[in-house]
Amino acid sequence: MIANRTLELLGLLQAQKEWTGDGLAERLGVSPRTVRRDIARLRELGYPVAARKGPAGFYRLARGARLPPLVVDDEQAVAIALALQTAPASVAGMGDATRRALNSVKDLLPPHLARRLEAFSVEQIENAWELAPPQVDPALLARLSAAAQQRELARFAYRSVEGGPAEGGSTAGGSTEGGSTAGGEVLAEPHRLVVWSGRWYLVAYDQRGNSWHAYRLDRIAQLGTTAWRFAPREVPEADIAGFVRSRPDRGDGADAWPCWGTVLMECPAGLVARWAPGAASFEAVDEKITRIRMGAWSWSALIGFLVTFDRPFTVEGPPELAEAARRVSARLGAGAPRA
Repeated sequence: MIANRTLELLGLLQAQKEWTGDGLAERLGVSPRTVRRDIARLRELGYPVAARKGPAGFYRLARGARLPPLVVDDEQAVAIALALQTAPASVAGMGDATRRALNSVKDLLPPHLARRLEAFSVEQIENAWELAPPQVDPALLARLSAAAQQRELARFAYRSVEGGPAEGGSTAGGSTEGGSTAGGEVLAEPHRLVVWSGRWYLVAYDQRGNSWHAYRLDRIAQLGTTAWRFAPREVPEADIAGFVRSRPDRGDGADAWPCWGTVLMECPAGLVARWAPGAASFEAVDEKITRIRMGAWSWSALIGFLVTFDRPFTVEGPPELAEAARRVSARLGAGAPRA
């Protein structure tokens, strides 16, 4: 009980710059004398709590010269360990950093919790059937996250899935990592970063195109902030995940995969948006036909993903994909039981 109250007290001091003793006592449901004892306990743990006495008195959590023990309960400690060990592999250079972060957390925990974390050693194994996402720069994540938090306009070059200018962006020359395709310049109001299927997106409002978009971070280049602020807007859909999945240009670029093809599938675009992997992009041809562009590590693997829709499709190209469709079809026919 005392440990839980100490943790709650620490959270209050971190959430607000200054507290009166009476204010803390009211929030914790204890007497001011108990608050003073709990403050003394925090100081014993190494948390530098400054205090001023008198009518204008307050308690304030100051910056300390040394890092005190981390005050978390058993479930929180396990959650931290699992989160660090299963962090997305789509951020470049994070593998070693997450291991070092976990070791740092262990050093800050009380001995019994540090020992418990040793029992939660996790090894991630790559699943060949999961389409590996392109990696993004952690510095790009940090800058876009800060821009969204501060409501600061961002300007960047963006290339579509086919390497051309982004929809809604003005045509402008510019190189991107991994290619020299032209990109469209975007002036965006960053709203939120989203991860789906291991792929990072920036949900933002394009001021020039007057429309909302989900921009793939691996296609953003030449990011610059403007120091211009913008007023908050309502996202067109309450379900951010649904908004990202429904974007036709959400998929990987052709340069991300050794095998890349396009098919016309007898399936409404809404169903394709819901069930196609994150690596796929699409466009509605009409109410019943959807053009799907997608890559994979082999032609047969690409066919395998497409047949999961259990809908007829026609290969538009390239010829290698059409040949793989004939080859896989023959194999499946040969494997069917004879009457």
